Amino acid sequence: MSQQFVGINGEQTGLGFTNRDQGAKVEEDQGLIDFKIITNDGTHESMKMLIDLKNIFARQLPKMPKEYIVRLVFDRNHESMCIIKDNTKVIGGICYRKYPTQRFAEIAFLAITATLQVKGYGTRLMNKFKEHIQKQDVEYLLTYADNYAIGYFRKQGFYQEIKMQLDRWKGFIKDYDGGTLMECYVHPTIDYGNISDLIREQKQQMIDIIKKLTLNDRVYPGLDKQNYKVENSNSDKPAVKPESIQGILESGWTLDDYNELKKQKEKTFMISCQQIIDTMRKHKSAWPFLDPVNKDDVPDYYDVITDPIDIKTIEKKLQSNQYTSKDLFIKDVKRIFINCRNYNQPDTIYYKCANELERSIDDYLKKLKDEQQIPGVSKKIKKTSNK
Repeated sequence: MSQQFVGINGEQTGLGFTNRDQGAKVEEDQGLIDFKIITNDGTHESMKMLIDLKNIFARQLPKMPKEYIVRLVFDRNHESMCIIKDNTKVIGGICYRKYPTQRFAEIAFLAITATLQVKGYGTRLMNKFKEHIQKQDVEYLLTYADNYAIGYFRKQGFYQEIKMQLDRWKGFIKDYDGGTLMECYVHPTIDYGNISDLIREQKQQMIDIIKKLTLNDRVYPGLDKQNYKVENSNSDKPAVKPESIQGILESGWTLDDYNELKKQKEKTFMISCQQIIDTMRKHKSAWPFLDPVNKDDVPDYYDVITDPIDIKTIEKKLQSNQYTSKDLFIKDVKRIFINCRNYNQPDTIYYKCANELERSIDDYLKKLKDEQQIPGVSKKIKKTSNK
């Protein structure tokens, strides 16, 4: 399970957020990238950057009409924050419009050059934009996100629940068909330019607090390998008394917890196996394998097949807890098909049924094999004397 960081604004970033932002921040500190606010002021430099940014938007947002992109990017009511690489090349940016009296801004377009999208520039761009917009006394950001962009905006603190009062924004921004309206609160005191450092400091503080409250950093010697011999065993009892191992009781472990976990795993194993049995029984090609082969109908069958098996027998063994491991169950199921192919010729209906039924449950057996081992089979550890 991946760790999830939820920020003060509800950002669902994951701890990878800090790495993405930090990588681009290092480039910024080294002077490899820069962030500039560009408007249509008529200068040659601004016009060139806006044209480059417009081209990126057009390539990365193919469903957006190009005429509409041009109109907004060069509209004097709109501004753009561009990422400049090596002091010359525009590699991405945000086009937005502020509504000062309403204290919010609408993001019209946001995109990064396709070949550079995995370097954290998008995360850094949003953090720099928040840092800039925070100084403009803007309280909220709004944007319409398509299905491909919703995940990105969620990681940056945007939510589909609009908390800003309706009369502050209704009528000021245009509705977009197929887009999802999302909102982000810009906190007035967060240092967005250094937010990755802030998250790392918070994480380290939490680790320090946890260390004071737990024994996680204490290491115990465990079992002495020289004094114990490991053997396979089908016993339900633990190979050694867990409470005799140093550190077990200190961790908060109890025998009741162990037994409850064991019951849950055994129940899950039983359910998974029964589902496979039910799936086989319902298949159109299962009819030859539902019950044991009748010796009166096939006199020589048990002379050829010395280890017979069928679906009914497998179910009885499961219900009587004879399967102490998933491998034993899978082996019995596969033996149905092996026996059939050993006794029957390839051109018979029975041979063909075996192939069809096996193909139908192959994925189920693979899934069962990937699940954790049930706690029926353990390793028995015998203490040996030192000589």
